Amino acid sequence: MRELLGATPARRLYTQADGETSLIAAELKSLRPGPWDLDATAASTSGMSERVIEIPWVISRIRGERRVLDVGTAWALPVYLDAMRAAGVSELWGVDLVAKAVSGFRMVQADVRALPFDDASFGLVICISTIEHIGLDNSGYGGLAQSEASGDVLALRELARILVPGGRVLITVPFGRREQHHWFQQYDQAAWDDLVGNTGLRTAELAYYRYGDVRGWRRTSPPELPDRGFQEMGAPNATGVLCAELTAPA
Repeated sequence: MRELLGATPARRLYTQADGETSLIAAELKSLRPGPWDLDATAASTSGMSERVIEIPWVISRIRGERRVLDVGTAWALPVYLDAMRAAGVSELWGVDLVAKAVSGFRMVQADVRALPFDDASFGLVICISTIEHIGLDNSGYGGLAQSEASGDVLALRELARILVPGGRVLITVPFGRREQHHWFQQYDQAAWDDLVGNTGLRTAELAYYRYGDVRGWRRTSPPELPDRGFQEMGAPNATGVLCAELTAPA
């Protein structure tokens, strides 16, 4: 297990298991036309983070949009950035709190709650495990230490604003027992429904996955999700993840 982001004794921001990048790359290489889902007979992903789910899930759902915005690009895994660059997007943009050049992306330094883009600017926005941090303590990511409970709502409203009619948001969040940490929050169904219900976006797809210490990640449904929190059950990070496709009204 190796640390990808800086850590303090009080918290680990994100960890990745040995072999995780190779597994993600293999899943991406084997993608067929149409949406990806985790094969029930797949090899064990025990000890691996939710990125083994989020990255192939999102990449497989890009549908040839011309102008795409990725949120939180500065800290994204190289295997994900490579897949985005290979997706055939004409205009690939990235936004982050920190100023960082990322090859293949038109990078913008900005707060997601106040994006410097016109209304209806993008056909697709991708937000992998980022919105749960917005408005909270981002000092571990090079941002500010804040405490704004509605940061995620403001951010998702901004993402909705910049979508063209019928445009989409592909978004993932840690999911399970409702938790509020000083640097991120974990959603349960009520919290998720409240978040989306405040944005005007419509739900096109929801996919739930749970972590188990023997087999790792598996597809599940909300009633079967364990009442677990961050880094429980031997998980390196989240013990559940929700992947969602949201659409702007046409």
